Amino acid sequence: MKNKILCTLLALILIISYSITVIASSVNASENADTNTTTNTTLQNNESSNTEQNQATNTINNLNQQKEEVEEKINQSSLQLEYVQNEMSNTLLQIQKLDDSIRDYESQINDLNNKVNSYEESIKSMTQELEETTKEYNEKDEIVRERLVAISKAGEVSYLDVLLRSKSLPEFLSSIYFMRQITEVDINLMNEVAQKKEEIENYKQKIENENSETRIIKAKAEQMSIVLSNTRSLQQGYVNSLQENEKKLNDEITAYKNEQLRIETLIMQISTTPSIDIQYTGGALIWPVAVSGTVITSYYGYREHPIQGVVKLHQGLDIGGASYGAPIVATLDGVVSYAGELGSYGNCVMIDHGNGITTLYAHGQKILTERGKQVKQGDLIMEVGSTGNSTGPHCHFEVRINGYTQDPLKYVNPPGN
Repeated sequence: MKNKILCTLLALILIISYSITVIASSVNASENADTNTTTNTTLQNNESSNTEQNQATNTINNLNQQKEEVEEKINQSSLQLEYVQNEMSNTLLQIQKLDDSIRDYESQINDLNNKVNSYEESIKSMTQELEETTKEYNEKDEIVRERLVAISKAGEVSYLDVLLRSKSLPEFLSSIYFMRQITEVDINLMNEVAQKKEEIENYKQKIENENSETRIIKAKAEQMSIVLSNTRSLQQGYVNSLQENEKKLNDEITAYKNEQLRIETLIMQISTTPSIDIQYTGGALIWPVAVSGTVITSYYGYREHPIQGVVKLHQGLDIGGASYGAPIVATLDGVVSYAGELGSYGNCVMIDHGNGITTLYAHGQKILTERGKQVKQGDLIMEVGSTGNSTGPHCHFEVRINGYTQDPLKYVNPPGN
């Protein structure tokens, strides 16, 4: 009898000891979960704050970069195209200057509208994500509420209740294990609900920020549209006062500028859209005309006079001293990004060398390559000719970095040097 009592007491001591251990573990797990939740929430808040700050900074940087690019294009245009005042009347000069302003306003408005479209797409995407996250939050929140109601109705269950209801030690241990599992599931579910709620608030804040940016940009575009409209009206007033000969010259200058813009836009698009993912591996360019006796007839930066009243920056080298049909070769390995007629350039070949580096060869008599073809340094690509805006057989050669012209003599040495 004494042994039986001792065994029972020993079993109770073991059960109570295990219960204390389980309770302590449960409390520690709950505290760790709370700590982790608090830490994660703090980190997420910091990340959210940093993300929003970075987003605002990026938006400002993008707008500043956009402004700098527009100013750079304006500056480059002013270097490439100027007006000869003694070859046109003051009225015609004012018309063309206003035309430049109109083109600039149109470009800036287009950039702002693109920015608005980008924000609106982003807002649309985030709104969809917000709806999905809200739906998931509501589903999980409903489950948590149902669990809390069930727990409330069941009342508090202590480890002593479980002990008294258990018929054996294994049954008691099994019951304790399932209680812990249920508690962990409930805690995880509540953490998920809290996380989803925080995600919803973050989405709402981001959408609000981008809506605010969109309103600001739209306001700028509307203001610039008003300025554009007023400038056009002012220009039209000058146009109405032109003489017939002045109107003809004005039309010629405007048509010339439109053609130059079309060609430059096309070259810029080709130069900044690589055919394949190639990399520039370094090395000097070779001379593009593969015959002896060639000379530079026009240098980079020389001011051409293509039309009355206008002077233009020469954007490359003119290489003469070669007869019709002389070989023009690739100055470096690359992929042909354009091969065809190109306005005043005549027959033209462009080669993408990777890393934003493009070379251009113009006025050819015959094109001997095709778009998309991989070429090696020295491969024959075209014959010297006089197509396009040309007065005799020569090769016009350009080097462009990210679409912008550079002095080719920085990259290639002429024969005899």
